[in-house]
Amino acid sequence: MITIIFRDARKSRKNAAAEPVCEAAPLQIFPTAIYARLSVENSGKSEKVDVITNQIEICKSYIAGCPYLDLVDVYVDNGRTGTVFDRPEFNRLMTDIKSGRIKCLVVRDLSRFGRDYIETGTYLERIFPQIGLRFIAIKEHYDNFDTDSSNESLMIPLQNMINALYSKDISRKVSTALKAQMEQGTFQKRNLPYGYRWNEEHTNMVIDEETAQYVRLMFQWKIEGWSIPMILDELDRMGAPNTELRKRQTGTRKGDGCSCKGWYSSTLYGILTNPHYVGDTVLGRSMQAIYKGIKSHNVKDKDEWIVFPNTHEAIISREDFQKVQNIILAASDARQTSMQKTEEIRATLVNLFEGKIVCADCGKKMYFHRKRIDKDKRGRWYAYYECSTSVNRRYEHCTSHYTRQDTLEANVLHAIQLQVEAALDYDKLLDKLRGSEGEKNIRDQQNALITSLNLRLNGVSKKRTRLYEDYAEGLLDEEEYAFAKKSYDEQYADLSRRLDEAVQRRSKFAEAMSVDNKWISLMKSVSTATQLSQDLVDETIELVRVHEGGAVELVMKYSDIYEQTIQSINEVQEAM
Repeated sequence: MITIIFRDARKSRKNAAAEPVCEAAPLQIFPTAIYARLSVENSGKSEKVDVITNQIEICKSYIAGCPYLDLVDVYVDNGRTGTVFDRPEFNRLMTDIKSGRIKCLVVRDLSRFGRDYIETGTYLERIFPQIGLRFIAIKEHYDNFDTDSSNESLMIPLQNMINALYSKDISRKVSTALKAQMEQGTFQKRNLPYGYRWNEEHTNMVIDEETAQYVRLMFQWKIEGWSIPMILDELDRMGAPNTELRKRQTGTRKGDGCSCKGWYSSTLYGILTNPHYVGDTVLGRSMQAIYKGIKSHNVKDKDEWIVFPNTHEAIISREDFQKVQNIILAASDARQTSMQKTEEIRATLVNLFEGKIVCADCGKKMYFHRKRIDKDKRGRWYAYYECSTSVNRRYEHCTSHYTRQDTLEANVLHAIQLQVEAALDYDKLLDKLRGSEGEKNIRDQQNALITSLNLRLNGVSKKRTRLYEDYAEGLLDEEEYAFAKKSYDEQYADLSRRLDEAVQRRSKFAEAMSVDNKWISLMKSVSTATQLSQDLVDETIELVRVHEGGAVELVMKYSDIYEQTIQSINEVQEAM
């Protein structure tokens, strides 16, 4: 069954926005929600309640005229920017939509839903259609389930863009207004610095002796050379209420308790650097923007601050305040210098085995870590390698394989130096063996074996050919032919394999005995190296395997030629 309500074509769009218009909708009941939002720029106005109420009443009136809409809940974000969708009530709404509690969402206009035209468009064109949510914007006559409103829906992206531009303009105007208030001295902070309270007329700051005593102690201790952790510990020991707890105690912040009753270094630092304690009112130390939810940020350039001197009673003398600032600045400079030195030292710890070092058991790469030596004031660091499998899977699939970088590099350098010594010795020995009777005998034996295998291989090949001819002429039946062919095929395969091996042995022997022996040439090229470098590792090391317990296995480049060289030398010496 379909209920149809006809639209009076003579009605103006203004009247249509105030009265419900429902067209060609199936009699399906949609659990419906209303979403209302008070803009940040309106949050301080006295009529804010009326603004919210007006939005809700318009939406309720619309829903009342649509029998297929069943109002379930109302969601209100009070004083929330429309350019950011991370709002408490909006998040609750989306949770209910995803759970199926809400099937239709009604807003007075698109600007109440959001002013970021890109993200708003994403919700309207992608998210809501995918989850099957019906979305109605009364002012724009937009209903995503109404197929007859396609022409009007073409205006939605344009309206979203207009809303975004409006939000940018509001942000600029609010920032300008706050700046003007600061310069005129009419701007008042909502939260006073720790150690102060409002006077009875709420017109000026006066000292709160209950907390001001702690402020004086903070500055005194800092001047005496106390560290930040020492001051924090003493404040906690004395039971000094922190800034958040004090706001709740005085009623400037709602709530009876505070989840955190301790002091933090950031809070203490903020107090020690706050010029309000010398009696000046300083505005503009932090700025906040509305658009896109840009959060407050500190203004480091003091020239941009707006300072009104001697506006209230000082807790700290200007002399003591400056002493603390000098101490903090000196500590900051020392810390920067130390950090720079640390980075320089840390930068010397380079992973020379990147892509070349693996766990000997699981075969996965070894992680490279840098670590500072505990309680070392000279800024010494060391590096080590650790099995990635044991780290990522907490020893479930592999045990801890560990080796220090300095130990590994020393062992690798020593191994390369041993290889260099061996290569130089073998090079001298090869010079004596080349052209010797032993080498000639080996080469003759190799050539004779290859010749013999070639002859035997050709003989078997001819036998296979004659066998087929005999079978074709009927001299052999099928069974006899199959039996003989299998035998010849096996002989042929065996001789082919032996021939390939003989050819390879001859080639390797020749390579090992050559004056261009690649292993010896490589070792001679690095013979002058006295320390490990990236180039030396890249030239000589193929792979590093770290065993449990720290034992290291090196796979060096041209290791096959190295082994062949030793074997060839032994063969020649035996043949002499």
